[in-house]
Amino acid sequence: MWAVVRRVLYLLTLYVWWQICGAYFGLDPVPASRSKASPAAALEATTSRPAATAAATPSAAHSPEGGATRAPVKGAPGGGCPNRRPFHTLLTGQGTVYNQWQARIMYFHWKKQAAAGGECTDMTGFTRLCASKDGLPDGVEKYIPSVFVPQLTTEVLAKYGHFGVLNRPHSVVEFFKRPELRKRITEEFVYVAETDHVLTQPMPNLATSTEAAAHSFGYMHASSHHQKVVDLCWTGGSWRELQPVGPSPLVIRLTDLEKVAQRWLEYSYILRGDPFPKTIIQDWVLEMWAYAIAAASLGIRHKIVPGFQIEPNSYARTTPEFYTQSYIFHYTYGIEYRLDGRPQGFNTIGEWSMDKRHYGGAYPPAQLDPPPEAANPSTKWLWRAWMEAMAKEPDWPDTNAMGTIGWRREAITSSEIQNCELCKAVLGTEWTWAGIKKLVFQDAGVLKTPWGEGKWGLAKRPKGMPECVASGSQCLFVDFSSASHHVSFQLPNRFKSLRVGDGEVVVGKRIQDNIET
Repeated sequence: MWAVVRRVLYLLTLYVWWQICGAYFGLDPVPASRSKASPAAALEATTSRPAATAAATPSAAHSPEGGATRAPVKGAPGGGCPNRRPFHTLLTGQGTVYNQWQARIMYFHWKKQAAAGGECTDMTGFTRLCASKDGLPDGVEKYIPSVFVPQLTTEVLAKYGHFGVLNRPHSVVEFFKRPELRKRITEEFVYVAETDHVLTQPMPNLATSTEAAAHSFGYMHASSHHQKVVDLCWTGGSWRELQPVGPSPLVIRLTDLEKVAQRWLEYSYILRGDPFPKTIIQDWVLEMWAYAIAAASLGIRHKIVPGFQIEPNSYARTTPEFYTQSYIFHYTYGIEYRLDGRPQGFNTIGEWSMDKRHYGGAYPPAQLDPPPEAANPSTKWLWRAWMEAMAKEPDWPDTNAMGTIGWRREAITSSEIQNCELCKAVLGTEWTWAGIKKLVFQDAGVLKTPWGEGKWGLAKRPKGMPECVASGSQCLFVDFSSASHHVSFQLPNRFKSLRVGDGEVVVGKRIQDNIET
């Protein structure tokens, strides 16, 4: 009994620590940069500065023979920049829409900060390493220098809980197996980046010849509770040898990354495949633990860099100069506000919401409503960073996805229905959905569907439906099966639904006396 209580208390402590990290983590000062860029130049590298346009020729970059992007620098090691220690940025990701738009924002700001770093910048090369279906190009190679490796099959991922992040160590292993890909990186060091990283200022090489550079994660601190997890992977290893780091952000010698890659992948499979680790570790970070154990088992040590990255949400107490105190804005958490500027709360969607997870099936629209005036400086900075990249990146696609307002959708109440003519008209009615029976609009915003219970209510400013924004018009939202839809009615017997994101159109017809009308 007491063992169960202790485990529950331990997991509760982990959860509280994770929440604290989400609000306040990463605000320590940045170590002094070795770059020749002045403090003024670093300040100019904020989102108010025009983007650098120098880049490689991406049209060739997707092929194994294509060259990686090189920063527009004049000095050379041992020449005009004797202290330079260049590193190559390796952006890992998958060929999904969700990763594609993030990668384009990330690359835009990489180019910007590489240029801001001046002729002696350490940021000298860039490659997007993309795991895609059959290793085929995904189209983004037109905008980002990319190489492709086959992604893990559906059958393999099914064995490990359909955890797509396993493609990260898998793609790195595949990269090193292919000499034509490995030769792209001529630098001694590599920065392993994620698609949701936005560089806030020019980044120097933070690693040394004996230590990699890494970020300390609050949920990666090992204790004696984790020894059994270590034993699953590393016979004779100790939890005391683990550092609270993950595989990104990471600056590491290329040879060390090559050495750890296979073990990182193997340990990821072990930890995801065994039922025990997820009883004491959140399952979405098990691949990170696999890296930490693999690195420790090989004697790869990391220098913990204060201010390597920041992960602020709406509760973060950031100052207007926060971006000078960190190198990376990692927008891993949703930023949720009420329209009056108060934080909406934890684990909920805000009236104003900026969350990458809203855009799993479509690019975010190029125009996003700004955050409330009372929002913290980091929220306003990230909004400007997205807006600048989307405005200046070529061919940013039009999209039916909502912006920063409209994602908080609360089912309509019984009293609200009585004040809405359209709502009263559809209450209790039955409809087909693309010919499938049946949707039922029930009281208190309850929606009965063949795919489970959903919710319905009044739609606010639905994008792509001008008939819903005309004076006096009303439209509804219907949300079910993890998808959001906006619906306009042609009463008494028709409706048109537009799915948020990809814009799929579905026609619904009224059912009366069990017959579609």
